[in-house]
Amino acid sequence: MATLILFDVDGTLTATNAADAKCYAAAFAHVFGMLLPTTDWGVYAQSTDSGIIHEVMKKARGHKASQKELDAFERSFVFELEQEFAANPDGFREIPGARALLDAIAARPGMRAGIASGGMRASASYKLSRIGVDATRFPAAFANDSISREGIVESAIARADGPYDDIVYVGDGPWDVKTSATMGMRFIGISGDAPAEKLYALGARICLQDFSDPEIFFEAVKSAEAPVASISLRK
Repeated sequence: MATLILFDVDGTLTATNAADAKCYAAAFAHVFGMLLPTTDWGVYAQSTDSGIIHEVMKKARGHKASQKELDAFERSFVFELEQEFAANPDGFREIPGARALLDAIAARPGMRAGIASGGMRASASYKLSRIGVDATRFPAAFANDSISREGIVESAIARADGPYDDIVYVGDGPWDVKTSATMGMRFIGISGDAPAEKLYALGARICLQDFSDPEIFFEAVKSAEAPVASISLRK
């Protein structure tokens, strides 16, 4: 059986949730000349970088952002991340064991790692580079490819040179649980500093704090199940 293991980025491979929110909001204000309503990503219909922008701008001015604006935002976002890293490099740590785990997956016959991030390509790749991970090594898809998490996952799978008999998604957010439930993917939650109970309450069956023990992760891959969809999941 060939298994494709797809990873989210912020909060899953990189401990960058705080830096991401701060820099996203700054880039949004710079490009669109208005404050982002909230960095609580769960309130948006699509919790992806492009989906959030389109939703906010549609409400503010009646139409979605242009591709030119999205490109300008992506450049500004990376600039803000670079400035934040220079001032606070501790805000760009890896989730313990993440880089070593990606190497361990590459060494396992029948397994391949990929990236399916709700972030934009340039910003997600920059954050991965800060922990020593080259995003171009992996089949990957980002918010440039789709405004929906499901579309991003589908793009990542298409780039993974399958077919794969089995797909496991690894993520830290409620939107990751929802996407896995919707698409019938087996799911492993990464809780990091957040309580695992939140992911369990949304239907996750297995949660790990980090990747510090690769064998525990590989055991989780064997026993992971698709989440049970919950009515409390946001659309």
